Amino acid sequence: MSDASENGAMCTLERAAEILGTTPMSVLMHLKHKLMVGLEVNGQWYVTLDSLEAYRQENDSASKSLCKKHDCQHSSCESCS
Repeated sequence: MSDASENGAMCTLERAAEILGTTPMSVLMHLKHKLMVGLEVNGQWYVTLDSLEAYRQENDSASKSLCKKHDCQHSSCESCS
């Protein structure tokens, strides 16, 4: 377990999605692409608050998703699947 997760500063995937104004699936894709740091425990994903805040600071528009369509106008990759 990393130092960031040992201090307990984590939130659920759903809460991270609320903070970013997107969907839990989009946040999960961010985790899978290593844009944020998370941990899966008993089937539930958690996001470190440090990585969530770093992501928000690095991205002017944190609601952008990881959509495969470069011209996508949706705020969630679920819309383009």
